[in-house]
Amino acid sequence: MADYYSQCVVSPMLPLGDLTAAERLILCNVFESETENDELYLFAEIGRNSMIDLELPDIVAALPTSTERSVAADLLLGAIARLPDDQTVAGIDLDDRWIDILQEIVRRSPTLTFIAIETGFNCSKMRPDGFGGSALVITADSIDAMSTSQFIDEALALRLGTATKLSSKAGGTDA
Repeated sequence: MADYYSQCVVSPMLPLGDLTAAERLILCNVFESETENDELYLFAEIGRNSMIDLELPDIVAALPTSTERSVAADLLLGAIARLPDDQTVAGIDLDDRWIDILQEIVRRSPTLTFIAIETGFNCSKMRPDGFGGSALVITADSIDAMSTSQFIDEALALRLGTATKLSSKAGGTDA
């Protein structure tokens, strides 16, 4: 059986002052993280987590004291609302909502103009669907993504005038 990896790095490092407690709680559970000089470095050695489990006291502590709405606060409030009375751990299915959280950070930040995520897809066996990569660039106004398979498809179509679909054979098409 093959093991698939989606290693990634987020750049630049995020100023801790630009993150709310709710954003930091969620992002540090989606990614692995390190803090250096009041900045947060996000990365994934194996892959991002799209389903996270959070302890109720951590969620409550991270909720904003104001009524200001955000993607992160809405996710945490929704997790509490769905939590059975006898449970203290909430599961949150994020899908790609972490991307929206990063975009909100860029929109508010006085220093960040973008956040980029570079992902390398790898596999423990030499399988054609186990290699590739993607890049995601998040600005205040847009979210742009391209996989290596998409790049190859577009380059071949441009140069050869054909609609070759490498991406249907090779993996690594998600952001």
